[in-house]
Amino acid sequence: MSVSEQDPNRAYRETQSQIYRLQETLLNSARAKNVQEEDRQENNSYSPDQYGNSQVLSTGEVSAFNAPEIDSQSVLTFTAEKYPKEPKILGTLYYNRFKEGSFGENSTSYSDRHKFPYDLYDRTLPPPFLPAIGIDKINNIIMLKITYEDVQASFDNLESPRARNNEIWGCDIYSDDSDPILVLRHCGFKPVASPGSSFPKLRRTPANMANQDSVIGNLPLLRGTPFDLEVGLLLLPTLQKYSSVKRFDIISRKWGSEGTVLHDGISYGIYSIAIKQRLDSNRPHEPNGYIKNLKWT
Repeated sequence: MSVSEQDPNRAYRETQSQIYRLQETLLNSARAKNVQEEDRQENNSYSPDQYGNSQVLSTGEVSAFNAPEIDSQSVLTFTAEKYPKEPKILGTLYYNRFKEGSFGENSTSYSDRHKFPYDLYDRTLPPPFLPAIGIDKINNIIMLKITYEDVQASFDNLESPRARNNEIWGCDIYSDDSDPILVLRHCGFKPVASPGSSFPKLRRTPANMANQDSVIGNLPLLRGTPFDLEVGLLLLPTLQKYSSVKRFDIISRKWGSEGTVLHDGISYGIYSIAIKQRLDSNRPHEPNGYIKNLKWT
């Protein structure tokens, strides 16, 4: 039996390794720039603005936006070439803080799954939200619906165990066990509009090669104004390494190095964001975690 027959994915992993040597060089350069920026900021005075961000008074720059520039275009290009098809939507999940999402046909309701007694283990160390997805689904999109209450719970670290556990690995491209709301935050998403004139261009959808800030709709000006999100996640190959990067007050975690096993799932990146305003803030919305009965399309 030939080597390729024994390990048909060997050539794929070797190509992937070459791509990530390039990305690691870019990350090291970005980290060095960040260290220089932090050293410079230590000599400046700070004061919080009305949105809770710390501002450098001497320059007018907002420290929360001094984030490293990460270039994952080589990975996205490799994925598009390796899986040459137009991405299609595989289905829609409703975000759940405590449970794994499901595309199953017989999903139970939120209330049925949260009857007493609760599974306290799941409420402190819940399983990853995204279900296990095969490599044949790479370069396709999963739609994810997230309520304002779930977004705000993550920012407030209130009843949000995945945020509390900092379950996020990578930068721009993340392991599939990373929490989607933490990923949104790491890419610069906030639940309230920020003054645009003094802020650099955001890249909240870094997995979208055509538009890295593909955001439809407007954020509210006042904190506490409810809205919901529809987020497109582009499924991507497993990476040789997921790097730790600090951005927007979130420090992602590192996975993968010499002597460690590869991540046993695939990856994803934020592809699109649609902000859905609630015209009537008192109207009922889908309960947190309810998952519609959907099949793979």
